[in-house]
Amino acid sequence: MKDLKSFVSNYTKDKKHLHLVIGIIREGDTEYFSFCNNKKNSMIPPENRLFQICSITKVFTSILLLEMEQEKLLSSDDTVGKYMQNVKNDYLNKITLKNLATHTSGLPVIATNHVLSKNRSNPYSIYTEEDLTAFLSDANYSDSIGSFGYSNIGMGLLGNILCKVSGSKYDELLKKYITSPLMMNETAVMLDSEQNGRFLNGHASTGKRVPHWDLGIHEGAGGIKSSVSDLSLFVQANLNDDSPIASTLQKSHLPIWIGNSNRYFGWHEDKILDKSILWHNGGSSGFNSYLAWNKELSVGIVLLSNYSFFSNSLIDYYFSQLIKLITRKEPSQGTLIDSTGKKIFEAIISGEKSLK
Repeated sequence: MKDLKSFVSNYTKDKKHLHLVIGIIREGDTEYFSFCNNKKNSMIPPENRLFQICSITKVFTSILLLEMEQEKLLSSDDTVGKYMQNVKNDYLNKITLKNLATHTSGLPVIATNHVLSKNRSNPYSIYTEEDLTAFLSDANYSDSIGSFGYSNIGMGLLGNILCKVSGSKYDELLKKYITSPLMMNETAVMLDSEQNGRFLNGHASTGKRVPHWDLGIHEGAGGIKSSVSDLSLFVQANLNDDSPIASTLQKSHLPIWIGNSNRYFGWHEDKILDKSILWHNGGSSGFNSYLAWNKELSVGIVLLSNYSFFSNSLIDYYFSQLIKLITRKEPSQGTLIDSTGKKIFEAIISGEKSLK
């Protein structure tokens, strides 16, 4: 018999203000687990507490692209230049919306004119559409097109284009195409007053409370807030062929050969015990998240934490570590929740039924 505490003990240790919630999805059923080091009583059920899910947002943005493509509002093969007509740069006519969704556009992690040190506690809030236009006007990463390079600015640009094409705000797209069909009523970028009351404070790895990030034009790269119950519904939808948006989700599960490797719309691929999984994670200055699933076994997992894996004073350094994050290597300054999630998921895949 496996006790779930044994899997999370290294992660929960010495985190005074920690709220860690876990959703385990098996064959149509979902179980929720909560680990809280904060002794203050709360009337809010753990599964309904809201966290910033950070870069898991990128999966949703990629699915929005596929949904809008299905409605023939655009094509994933359209060039970025088609939708940035105020920017005269031939490089933008070489990269497509598909390149943005698969991190193969050559664009860097962040724009070169994005000076994070101007607002260390809320670094994305200061970056404007004018800044984006200025960056794109002379950007040229043609030599890297087709190669994988994780890009926040690329996914932020994609979200921005989807909003322009539709004439809608990101939250409106999210509700129309994903959260309303899947009854994910606790998932949004902008929260109402009731939801804000359930939105947890975020903490750096040192335990220091840090401000919530405002993503601005990067909202498609990391702006969504959600709960473990809603993200478990999302995992269920990816596992089931009868969800309201099943055809779009299934397209996101198909590998696309780009450059010299297989890529996915939004997802990353990994193997656990020789089983292929699709996954994504996320991190901000105060939150850490991980989501993964395997359709063959009809299992999945969601982990949400209100602790970051880095110190807020090292926020600039964080961005240089994103590639390490994608390659599954631990940053030196903290503990990624991913490793805990993988250990639990390995037990699930191996047939451990008695996790509790």
